Amino acid sequence: MDTKKLKSFDQNLIDLLKDAHKWEYTEINDNKEKSLQKKPKLFFTRYQWVLVLLSVGCTILCPHGLSSNFAGYIISGMSLFVGLLFTLVVSLFDKFNDTDFEKYKRANNADLYPFGVRLKNFFKRSIILTLYTAIIAIVCILMLALILMSDKMNTTIDVFNAVQYYNDYGIMFCIKAIFLLVYRSVLFYLLLNFIYITKQMITSFYDYMVSEIDKIHLS
Repeated sequence: MDTKKLKSFDQNLIDLLKDAHKWEYTEINDNKEKSLQKKPKLFFTRYQWVLVLLSVGCTILCPHGLSSNFAGYIISGMSLFVGLLFTLVVSLFDKFNDTDFEKYKRANNADLYPFGVRLKNFFKRSIILTLYTAIIAIVCILMLALILMSDKMNTTIDVFNAVQYYNDYGIMFCIKAIFLLVYRSVLFYLLLNFIYITKQMITSFYDYMVSEIDKIHLS
């Protein structure tokens, strides 16, 4: 029974990650055809590839990695943010359940149908990206916690010096250096992606709310 629950959890997590990847490049006005056209050929969107390059750059330019104090500040901030994200998800889902979609069905009103699709996509995109952001935050907290628990994670890795004098370093140091560089790059990417997706969510809320407000004409 426990194994089935674990498999169900794993499958739900995989489905969430797949949906989050889709809604990172899909807008609430996009239909299936337009979404497929926007699908990036190299998995990441152009903005995310920029984040990858920035992450590598930060890793190279910060040979000491993130300090323990800074990691502690980020953990505190993200812990609070995760709580807010789950509250937001519950609020969005309650609002979705309270929304009457009958009037938006094509059979009932063809004119309102596009607005119904847009409204449904707004709820779906917002909930999925909010949950995905919470997962990123949790992973970042765990990775940052490891930095707090182990001084070895703050080992100085000067990439330029290591490349220039690579013959002076042993195999074990090289393996450790590669591990730390990859670890730090992934952490920097997740932190930057966290900010990027949060920005996407804010702009999505803004776009939807303003468009709804503009429908009301007082004259």
